[in-house]
Amino acid sequence: MNPIRSLAGLVIAGLLLTGAHAYAQQNWPMYGRNLRHTFSNSASLINSDNVASLKQVWAFQTGDAVSASPTIVNGVLYVGSWDGFFYAIDTRSGALIWKFQVDCDNTVVPIPPQCLAPGQSPPPRFFTQGGLITSTAAVAHGNVYFAAGKTMYSVDAKDGSLRWKQVICGNPEQPACATDAADPTQIFSSPAVFGGMIFIGHTAGADRYRGAIEALDAKDGSQRWRFEVDPILDAEGRPILNAQGRAIGGYNRGCGTVWSSAAVDAELRLVFFGTGDCNNGPAPPYHESIVALDADTGLPAWVYTPPDLIAGCDQDFGASPNLLSFGGRRYLGEGGKDGTYYLLTRAKGELVWSRNVVFGGSAGGFFGASFDRGQIFAATSLGDGNIATQDPTTLCAPSNPADTFLQEPSMHAFAVSDGGIVWQQTQNHSVAPTSVANGVVFSGLIGIEGFGLNAYDARSGKLLVRLPMSGSVNSAATPLEDYLFVTAGTSTDGSGSGVFAFALPASEAGSEVAAQ
Repeated sequence: MNPIRSLAGLVIAGLLLTGAHAYAQQNWPMYGRNLRHTFSNSASLINSDNVASLKQVWAFQTGDAVSASPTIVNGVLYVGSWDGFFYAIDTRSGALIWKFQVDCDNTVVPIPPQCLAPGQSPPPRFFTQGGLITSTAAVAHGNVYFAAGKTMYSVDAKDGSLRWKQVICGNPEQPACATDAADPTQIFSSPAVFGGMIFIGHTAGADRYRGAIEALDAKDGSQRWRFEVDPILDAEGRPILNAQGRAIGGYNRGCGTVWSSAAVDAELRLVFFGTGDCNNGPAPPYHESIVALDADTGLPAWVYTPPDLIAGCDQDFGASPNLLSFGGRRYLGEGGKDGTYYLLTRAKGELVWSRNVVFGGSAGGFFGASFDRGQIFAATSLGDGNIATQDPTTLCAPSNPADTFLQEPSMHAFAVSDGGIVWQQTQNHSVAPTSVANGVVFSGLIGIEGFGLNAYDARSGKLLVRLPMSGSVNSAATPLEDYLFVTAGTSTDGSGSGVFAFALPASEAGSEVAAQ
């Protein structure tokens, strides 16, 4: 659809060009800030001495929850909402620059008001996995790339005009699959842009469809390659391949899910993803695993599946990989829903160490991590089973005393060198990646302990301040210069939704802006 503009495109063009060099080190252009997913900014002016003085300086209200992290390039913040709109916002004033309405996709709940039929009541949303736009945008070469439902979009960063859009099919063999209104495919993966390609994963979650990993051409959205996470196997359990070494297809049984966002090693030209479960199990060869793919061909370089996963338990990799370097060596780290963080060699996927901190489960374990100065920082989520009903039959392993509905500790710092626990904290249940600003670790809260964003001293783990919010914080905060940008919104009802800017006292501007 056509973008709705509140300011002329020339305004944002000026913002993009003026002082571009000054902003060069103060951009956050993608999920994790870079292709290594550091989620860190050591040049931030926020530190452990002044973080408690942060004050909210503007709020941009959206029509529903925002679970994407703010992407910021040259003074413009780009983010999408469950309300079905993608926004460009001025970082200093919080003023809307432009917004873009995405296509309706009514397999995704909640359904925005503009997508409901006349007289149609909104379907229940208590168990939603996420709205139309859930993941973080990437900005590269003046273009914005983001996902909404099962569609990838590319728009012009200056004015939001559409460059291209591409529907991702959960059953690509079906004729005209792009027009299948029943296809429940959803893209939770944030796009990674490298080598003229966009890397994404997607989910299916219903019989007759499947998830996968895809590389799209950044120029027009056409498919470069597709990697089948749930490939058709031969009698010996090996993928059946064509002459080019690719799987001939996949099983349409609702598996092949990928929640993870790609990390990319530009030198090795490898793309890394974590994968989901298949019917609560690590169905071979690629479920509940970390996979490394050749960036140019999509062919697998290696796969690592933890050896101690429990059949019948939801222990997939919902987090995204971190690419770490330490002691002159290159590693890959990723936490799983089994409550374990794994460090592997990057080139071959060999286990270096693993550290378990909680049992994990269907609503537990790791959902993302940051790293800085030899340490990894990550929160864990609730736990296992149905915390609302406390029904023990919903637990994966009820005879295991560690398998509980709410698990502690819930905030963790590891040493990259050996996985040793540097510090831990409680009452920090989160499904958001952490982020680091000059010695301060930020972690958003689901809401079990109240809504807010916790700030910890990276060295000691001391809680420095909790910034109050009015909704769940389900994404990483973005620290740039003397500002901190946070998104929020409660999944069950959309309360507390929007984008919020905090600043150190000298930068307080004081305004509140509602989406128009």
